Amino acid sequence: MRSRASRSLLLFLAAGVAVAQQAYKPLPKLVVHAKYVLVTTYQGYDLSNPKVMPDDRRAVLDVQDAIKKWGRYDLAYRPKDADLILLVRKGRWAEAQPGMRIGVGSTTKPEIGPNVPVDTGDPRDMLALYDGSKGIDSAPLWRDSMKGGLDTPEMELVEQLRQAVDEAAKVP
Repeated sequence: MRSRASRSLLLFLAAGVAVAQQAYKPLPKLVVHAKYVLVTTYQGYDLSNPKVMPDDRRAVLDVQDAIKKWGRYDLAYRPKDADLILLVRKGRWAEAQPGMRIGVGSTTKPEIGPNVPVDTGDPRDMLALYDGSKGIDSAPLWRDSMKGGLDTPEMELVEQLRQAVDEAAKVP
């Protein structure tokens, strides 16, 4: 009985992986005809935001450089200008970025205290492509993750996206 259940579970998981790999093929024509792409993080597109982790900040800059070299899209720097949004996340188990918070509270005296943004999650790098008019709260048009996928100079995740877009451009 256990063997049968194990085989059933294995088949179910294998089918799920096969469906997930086919989910983004082909990419919609929006991706082929888009002109502007915004590269962002889960904490937003403003890289001066102290909540943006240093590895993600570096990954945004590296992906922007890769997009410029690719030449297919121009960079947008505000969500309202973007046809597409590329969400990047550098892989890590956990990262904290200590800092200080200074602000005015509901009382007359200012509040001063520690500010420690913490991020935990998948240790693999992730790159996801979204429809710019729907934002990152919608389903991605394309997404992949891999260990070291945003490492320079290879930028393997950007290369995979490039191949997927080139493939979509060939479909009539």
